[in-house]
Amino acid sequence: MKFTSTDNIEVDRQDQQKINSFSRLNMQYHELIRLNLARKDELTRLSDSKDEMELMEDDEKIPFKFGDSFIRVNVEKARTLIDDQVIKIKKQFEEDTKKIEETLKSMNNLKAKLYAKFGSQINLDDE
Repeated sequence: MKFTSTDNIEVDRQDQQKINSFSRLNMQYHELIRLNLARKDELTRLSDSKDEMELMEDDEKIPFKFGDSFIRVNVEKARTLIDDQVIKIKKQFEEDTKKIEETLKSMNNLKAKLYAKFGSQINLDDE
């Protein structure tokens, strides 16, 4: 039997579950990408802040943001706090990068199975 794009293929429960799983993974993938881009921006801001502090005296007090408020700390303490934040953000970035790779692998696996069955009748690519 020749397969054409006008052939109707029935979508059974397992197929629908695969489609739903792909959709959830796709949303998770894009959210992880968004978070990692925000982390890159935050690392850049922290690096810029640390560079600006190089021009200041170590005992000078500067405002440092904790949550929604600012507390005045000396420059040396601010450098230490920034270093701690950089370590934390880099760790989160690495963890999410691994999750992105795993998610993409799962998505590609599902995509291959769904395209094998549905061919051009299904579109799983980002536009």
